[in-house]
Amino acid sequence: MPEQIFQKRNVACKARISDILSGRFAKDDASAGYVIIGNSNVYRVNILANFVYKSEQSNSSNAVIDDGTGKISLRAFENKNIFSNIDIGDFVLVIGRIREFGNERYIMPEIVKKIDDVSWVNLRKLELKNINFETVKIKDEAPAAELPQAASEEVYLLIKSLDNGEGADFDSVIKNSKNNDAEQMINRLLESGDVFEVKPGKLKVLE
Repeated sequence: MPEQIFQKRNVACKARISDILSGRFAKDDASAGYVIIGNSNVYRVNILANFVYKSEQSNSSNAVIDDGTGKISLRAFENKNIFSNIDIGDFVLVIGRIREFGNERYIMPEIVKKIDDVSWVNLRKLELKNINFETVKIKDEAPAAELPQAASEEVYLLIKSLDNGEGADFDSVIKNSKNNDAEQMINRLLESGDVFEVKPGKLKVLE
């Protein structure tokens, strides 16, 4: 499992593209930028949208996604092949950091994953209806002392092994885990974007 998923980082916040575009962009000493939405500082986003454009160049790859509330560009500089398995028209899960250059706001993607189950799109719409950015606070993940690497890896691999193609059952993961804090580990992995729910109670890892 990629070592980087255990590093301390900001939660990937579920958001609408319109929220990202309308919020105020700011910078601080700890990051290259974030968007202020309501009372929340959003550094990383978790978006489900339609993949509507892509272009691969020698030094970067660009794409555009549309979630029905707006469109935003994705720009990949280091991992230029991140869009290689995505086709125009696909629904995708995008996790990445918000950036701004000139007058254009965009996302630097960390993960771009095709979503085959369209019902997940409908679930996300319901989730976003209940999000109030006036009260949501974005917090860092727990320090390594509270979220041991070995324990997180055990839960991550267990989710992967119990997945029969339709996702691993949330309760089964907790029941079969050797860790007493399995539920907390699952929630942390969901917050970081390394695990997601394909449907309520069904978990999949992002590979």
